Amino acid sequence: MSGLDLDTITEVTASVREVFAAGTGAAVLAKALDELGWTEVVEADPAIATTILFSEQGRALASSRLLDDVVLNQLGSVLPAASGSRAVLYPRTGATPGTVGILLGAVEDDTEIVSMAMDENGNASWCLRPASDFTTEAITGFDPTCGWSLARTSTAATAVAAAGTSWDDARAAGRLAITAEIIGVCASALELAVSHTSARHQYGRALASFQAVRHQLSESHAAIESARNTLAAAYAASPEHGGGAWAAKVAKVRAGQTQAIVMRRGIQVLGAMGLTLESEMHRYVTRAAALDALLGGHAELAVEIGTELLGGAAPARVVTI
Repeated sequence: MSGLDLDTITEVTASVREVFAAGTGAAVLAKALDELGWTEVVEADPAIATTILFSEQGRALASSRLLDDVVLNQLGSVLPAASGSRAVLYPRTGATPGTVGILLGAVEDDTEIVSMAMDENGNASWCLRPASDFTTEAITGFDPTCGWSLARTSTAATAVAAAGTSWDDARAAGRLAITAEIIGVCASALELAVSHTSARHQYGRALASFQAVRHQLSESHAAIESARNTLAAAYAASPEHGGGAWAAKVAKVRAGQTQAIVMRRGIQVLGAMGLTLESEMHRYVTRAAALDALLGGHAELAVEIGTELLGGAAPARVVTI
């Protein structure tokens, strides 16, 4: 049961949308959310608050390090007290965690970078290092507006805490936030597709009036709503026996599948416009794909889930009927 009623959720969503419309610099965003009384919103309903915040960030195609806050919040009990600001180094698929990873924004040299390292025996641990230990390279090729950087270091990492279940909890929380953001990107892309097909005419009729186009748009809408429901179910899943981590993985798989459907359908109904930079659709396509890859892409996670099931793992119950 949500701690916020529908009217409050509607008002908060509108307010957060205005916040992202005004700008997303770290200081600007923090001040705007503070003025909004965001702490009280989170205390009333953390799941709804996180969903609103990241969905609206996705809708606005905004970039921030809000995901760092979500992950670090889960690590508060295992990491030493922070002496300053901290940022998270996200593992890059195919790379050694803690050696090569992704930073979600620019950081100062004295910022502590939180990363996970693996020893020769495959044991994971949390490490803290100053940002000055890393060299960074802006990721500009695929999604030049994301503000992410690829970070590399040859400095040996010193463990400050064992990863244990803390990594599972932090990764699960991060995946749920990313799921909400992908849903926001998809919702905005669908709105663009509807607007385009409603305004453009062919044979004297709006493109949106043709049944084939309506089917494409309907499939996108259904996929988005399915992802929303899966996310809500994941937040409600019991954390016992890894249920929370399992549900988060399932939710992110569904979100990744949804963005693939929505973006493919969106490009198709926009026709030639969908293949040009003149339309904003390409920005939604690239951002959704980048978010899908963060903390495990949907294809990768689907294989992981299947491997676990074939190995005899009992699936955690996501929804109780």
